[in-house]
Amino acid sequence: MIEQAAAFLIKHEGFLPAARWDVNAYRLGYGSDTMTDEAGNVSKVTKSSTTTRTAALRDLKRRIESEFIPRIKNKIGAESFERLPIGAQVALISFAYNYGNIVKSAIVKAAQANDLQQLARVWISSTINDNKSLPENVRAALRKRRADEVALFSTGTNNKNIILPIALSALGIYLLTR
Repeated sequence: MIEQAAAFLIKHEGFLPAARWDVNAYRLGYGSDTMTDEAGNVSKVTKSSTTTRTAALRDLKRRIESEFIPRIKNKIGAESFERLPIGAQVALISFAYNYGNIVKSAIVKAAQANDLQQLARVWISSTINDNKSLPENVRAALRKRRADEVALFSTGTNNKNIILPIALSALGIYLLTR
């Protein structure tokens, strides 16, 4: 699951070889404000920091395993997290990586209930109006990321035919079916 989460985050975060200021910290690699060396030592990213894809992946995997999964388990409960399909776990990791934690109470409740249909509904509806101060192209990319996360919910389940229409309707897109 850590590999799947890393691949998803790499796709959505992109790679920065040199540090750049982002909201509240210098970040590089795959959107990280830390670097992890080969010995496992962690340091903060500074204005002059640089990285490679290999080093950035090492840091990303460490953060998923030692920071974000524990944060999510603390927020929704370890048992609730483990019950969810791997795709939903990856989506929660992506959300927490992007927001810093699972900050939406409706998402917490749906994840604790293991209700993927409700989780899909609130995932989009509770975030659709976030980041209003950001440029529209950034907001569009974040909406796309949220939709891609919802699409992960059905990974490892047979719910694909249920989750996609819910996610699309939450975005205001309706499918006509026979």
